[in-house]
Amino acid sequence: MTKSSSCRMILVFILMLVFTSLKGQSVSGTAGLFHIPSAIMFPEKTFIIGASYIPKPYFQRFGRRRNPGMPTYLNITLFPFMEVMFRYTHELNMRVNPTTRYYPDRMMTFRFKVLKEKKWIPAIVFGFQDITKALGLSSSANNYSASYIVGTKGFKISALNINSTLGFAYNLKNLPSEDYKGIFGGIEATHKSLPLTSFMLEHNSKQPIVGIRHFFINRFQLMLGVWGFNKMTMNLSYRVNL
Repeated sequence: MTKSSSCRMILVFILMLVFTSLKGQSVSGTAGLFHIPSAIMFPEKTFIIGASYIPKPYFQRFGRRRNPGMPTYLNITLFPFMEVMFRYTHELNMRVNPTTRYYPDRMMTFRFKVLKEKKWIPAIVFGFQDITKALGLSSSANNYSASYIVGTKGFKISALNINSTLGFAYNLKNLPSEDYKGIFGGIEATHKSLPLTSFMLEHNSKQPIVGIRHFFINRFQLMLGVWGFNKMTMNLSYRVNL
């Protein structure tokens, strides 16, 4: 980690302590801030379909960073304590044909809430991205694998509702954590005069991201952000309770 990225991470954590909303999903498809997961769970039987844009050079596949990417996903909260997501991750500017041998990355994610948020205790969630290799069910590449524990605590400061999130990604057996490495965290703030709009600031363990989330008729989510403070990124999704 460079000196500049270390300073940015320290700034994010300071802001978390200073400020330390809405239930939205990340560009990765799971409940979270802009890119990082949170310990917030959607209501039972919530179904979400969406797509995101991750700019070059922050999108990576097989270690390459030469194209932007577009994750598309289906997410469902089966139980109040369990969330499941299937994601196709497309590397843009690549054609699917026998010559390139390119196919979108496929991934399953499972998240389990082990602790509900209480007055002095944050909600705690364990998440597992693309764990088939660790279970011995697959030997394919795991570009976006991650195993993590994450906690989220909500606060109120005057007219602001604030969620503060802090997590840690770790290697699981023979499956290294690729999407997140080590500590990640961020904050999301919503003002009572704009209950469908929130501001997010995070560090995903690699780069800082700042963004805005807005809900339309409480079903469509639009997120616009700046990845690494220099490249535009976005997400659009639709949510329904089955």
